[in-house]
Amino acid sequence: MAFCAPAAAQPLLEPAAYSADDAGLGPALVDLRASTRPFILSPGADERYDIGIALMYRLEFDKAEAAFREITVLAPESPAGYCALAALSWWRYSQNFDMEAALKDVEADFLSNSDKVIALSKKMVKQKRDLDQAYFFMGTAYGLQGRWYAVQRSWFKAYSRGKKARKFLKKCVETNPAIYDAYLGLGIFDYYAATLPGALGFAAHLFAGGDRARGMEYVKVARDKGRFFKLEARFFLIEIYSRHERDFKAAFAECEALRAQDPSNMLFRLGEIMTHLQAQDWQGVLGESEAFLGAWQLKPQKGLEQQVGSVYLAAGDALVGLKRYEEAAAWLTGGIEKTGFPEKGWVTYCYLRRAQARDLAGQREAALADYKTALGRPNFWDSKKYAKAGLKKAPDFGEVYRQMTVD
Repeated sequence: MAFCAPAAAQPLLEPAAYSADDAGLGPALVDLRASTRPFILSPGADERYDIGIALMYRLEFDKAEAAFREITVLAPESPAGYCALAALSWWRYSQNFDMEAALKDVEADFLSNSDKVIALSKKMVKQKRDLDQAYFFMGTAYGLQGRWYAVQRSWFKAYSRGKKARKFLKKCVETNPAIYDAYLGLGIFDYYAATLPGALGFAAHLFAGGDRARGMEYVKVARDKGRFFKLEARFFLIEIYSRHERDFKAAFAECEALRAQDPSNMLFRLGEIMTHLQAQDWQGVLGESEAFLGAWQLKPQKGLEQQVGSVYLAAGDALVGLKRYEEAAAWLTGGIEKTGFPEKGWVTYCYLRRAQARDLAGQREAALADYKTALGRPNFWDSKKYAKAGLKKAPDFGEVYRQMTVD
């Protein structure tokens, strides 16, 4: 990549591969005479950022928030602390997306902090102060808002924020090619703008352009050279490889590298279970789920309690895939009974999948009771639709398998 090469060996401006249907945005043009100062925030801020990020990925959100708030005190005119708080809200959301009613306060915090980032960044631009960081934080905040609205399927808002994110992140790397974290946002936009349209129907016209290969390369740059976003880049590569590229060898390599960075972090183990699930590697899912719960019994990781139900569900899915229906029902019962968070969407799906497992085992009466319970709970991943269908007619194995493997 041109932004990694020595200046003497390259033309003055080196674009990445250009695509004519780039929504008018084009590739980043890296001026090799531009500033290449390292990505350093302010005295004390970098250390707290590192501490907060490590805590955030261990789901110790309150401790992470305390570290990030210290940045806002140390550097009140910098968007850095507020950007970290916005990212923290995103991670809080990611752990509770199956309980949307409980996310209103999180959303309010997210929007408040991301808007604060944008306002402070605009002030820096107006003052012509640290433009590389101003563009970076502004682009990152718009990118986070784009991801937020995409999850909510608010496609116009998602695209408009994403386009602004790309605009300012391009300015960032053109001002300072050494802000490698900016390539994560550039890569996310490029990759998903190239891959999403086929799945969006009426919203597809919004996401014209993008470059799939360039997007992946940019995310890899952030993974390899980024200052603060290395782990986030790995998470995106795991999703890209497993959900979209179906390159499971590469996905598992990223999982292994992630676990090597913090072997005690059970969130990373959970990510590996979900990768086995995407690969339809049912024995792998079952083995990793058993290992996870064994380690959990010895030493639970605070913050991850709400996600344990997803492990029981994954194991139940694997056993259905292996046509071991009664064992599947037993694991799914564990997901229902062994959780301290009965309102979670994972529990809803444990009821639904147990109903289907019981139907496949010829236990129609017990299945009907579970379908009714699933139908009476808040909708999650079309749970009401599938529960209604199950009440009318017992699904066959092919239909249940399709539901388990649909993206």
